[in-house]
Amino acid sequence: MSVKDNDFTKLQLEFLDLFQIAARYDCLYVLDFHCDDLFDHCQISLLTDDERAQVAKAARREVFSEAVEKGYEPPDANFLYGGGNGFNGPLC
Repeated sequence: MSVKDNDFTKLQLEFLDLFQIAARYDCLYVLDFHCDDLFDHCQISLLTDDERAQVAKAARREVFSEAVEKGYEPPDANFLYGGGNGFNGPLC
């Protein structure tokens, strides 16, 4: 049985996209920090989808900023300025 995008909710996919970038560019500590800040522990696997969405919202700007510094190239130029992945506003 294969896993398809439609097997996940929008909240799950948004978090997984951010988690993948954080993992690839060695920024998982940012997610852990925001998890601890919001929920007094850093075990993201214990969170509900809604709680993970809260962590993603709080950590998004910092994860992308760190990832870009470490070589992440957004899909297009509009990404950093409000165009993609629900990110609003420039990193700087």
